[in-house]
Amino acid sequence: MKKIKLLPYLIVILLSIPAVFALFKPGYWNMHDDMQTIRQLEMEKCLKDGQIPCRWTPDLGFSYGYPLFNFYPPMPYLVGQVFRTTGFSFIDTVKATAIVQVLLASVFMYLLASSVFGIKGGILSSLFYTYAPYHALNIYIRGAMNEAWATVFFPLIFYFSRKLILEKKNKFAVGLALSLSGLLLSHNPMVLTFTPIILIWCLFWLITTFDKKLKLKSNLINQIPNILRLFISSILGLSLSAFFTIPVLLEEKLININNMFTGYYNYSGHFVTLYQLFISNLWGNGPSIWGPNDNISFMIGYFHWIIPVLILIASVFIFIKNKKINKKILLSLILIVIGFFTIFITHEKSTFLWIIFSPIQKIQFPWRLLNPAIFLLSLSIGILPLIFKKIFEPKIIKPVIGVIIFALILININYFHPISNNSLTDSEKFSGTNWEQQISSGINDYLPITTTTTPDKVAEDFIDEINPISKYEITGGKKGTDWTFFNLFLEKDTTITISTIAFPNFEINDNNQKISYKIEPKLGRMTVDLKAGDHQIYIKLKNTPVRTISNYISLVAWIFVIGYLSLPLWNKLTLKK
Repeated sequence: MKKIKLLPYLIVILLSIPAVFALFKPGYWNMHDDMQTIRQLEMEKCLKDGQIPCRWTPDLGFSYGYPLFNFYPPMPYLVGQVFRTTGFSFIDTVKATAIVQVLLASVFMYLLASSVFGIKGGILSSLFYTYAPYHALNIYIRGAMNEAWATVFFPLIFYFSRKLILEKKNKFAVGLALSLSGLLLSHNPMVLTFTPIILIWCLFWLITTFDKKLKLKSNLINQIPNILRLFISSILGLSLSAFFTIPVLLEEKLININNMFTGYYNYSGHFVTLYQLFISNLWGNGPSIWGPNDNISFMIGYFHWIIPVLILIASVFIFIKNKKINKKILLSLILIVIGFFTIFITHEKSTFLWIIFSPIQKIQFPWRLLNPAIFLLSLSIGILPLIFKKIFEPKIIKPVIGVIIFALILININYFHPISNNSLTDSEKFSGTNWEQQISSGINDYLPITTTTTPDKVAEDFIDEINPISKYEITGGKKGTDWTFFNLFLEKDTTITISTIAFPNFEINDNNQKISYKIEPKLGRMTVDLKAGDHQIYIKLKNTPVRTISNYISLVAWIFVIGYLSLPLWNKLTLKK
């Protein structure tokens, strides 16, 4: 059994800690997506209330509620709940989740790069991945935790898919499935952008394992088992995340999804200039705006593009000298080419591609493609030690690598801190104007299609309106995350407007009898016609067939994976008996 060398992992972790050092300090930081704490709160409420998986978030949308986690990936908040369970505050949970994200991405990149390029190359790729300016932007400026968490799974998917092709072991198929499900549960646009890159990566390793003695047709036939393994692993990965992924695909028509791709959010207003990508060292916390005058950085990082260019040049000279090219150098060149092509798609000159391949318009901001681009360029840099062997004396290779790492961290470390901090506590964050800002932030993103007007004030506790106006009394009121209960006395026949937006499949029961409801056209709230007298109202969000089937698919898949992972332990216990 191959032993894992722990020292390189320790080095990678220690050298990555400066990137998150600012998160160990007291206080919170101001970020663009300042909904991290409220999303964590909603996730916690769901789990405690037994709404598993979490779909309906009752406090958002000015407390009218909307189906955030039916469409917004839950990964950072599932991780965050581990810290909440151990006693972390909500603010500290957000910080801890960000720290774990940075360190895991660093470790997993080392795992991948070292398996391809060796220990020195693995350390280089890992630290370049960690200290990319755009990664600092995700955490410290944008607060794009879901997007950041997607980058954790990029290297794992590459690692397990390569291992599965080369070694054909079931454990790598399961590892790939888990990694794919992690990406699917992290960020929808990153799934869209990374899928073609995964296919190219797998194609490279399938082709390079061809038997040169056989004809092309025979090689293709021989690769069918590998392709089937990759396909089955992908299906398992999709099944693990089916509880989320399938409703996203099949139920997006239930929300005002077009609000997320029009106006400010249309891709055409967020292309990046060459100056912003390659030259500018501006670092601000403003928004992305139309034109080149954004007060926010979209830089690749000087080292992150200069070194790949130098690798391209060095590879040409090596090829001219040796009349052949090493497979690892070829891989690095392919990564660089795809990386720079991905960067090209962030530029306005690529508009024709956005029109031809219209599904990519759903990533909203072209500069989001810097995530996979930086991953590819960082991985390609792992080839440096091999190139150095052809240029330098062996004894100076380590010092040269050390100088590169030192310069990388020195140049980029200034980006890894918040531009502005605050000293808010949980209680302050969840009260007063701070609370109203959070429950109304992003309100148009996931409102059900039943709404034609955006709520502009906080909903009443149980009933928003009563028509005609008459005497009524509410007693024994209780609320969960996806249910509401209250006793109601009405003086006369009336129509009540429930303080909840309608969404399939809400059901309303009166005295344990299911009753019908209407949807008022303004805010999309549920309205019920009731007779005078006493009523016992219970409102509950039930699963649609799509959600139910998706839940069962995931349940079966997770039982299978947990059973498979537990099998070695079971065998050991059985042998001891």
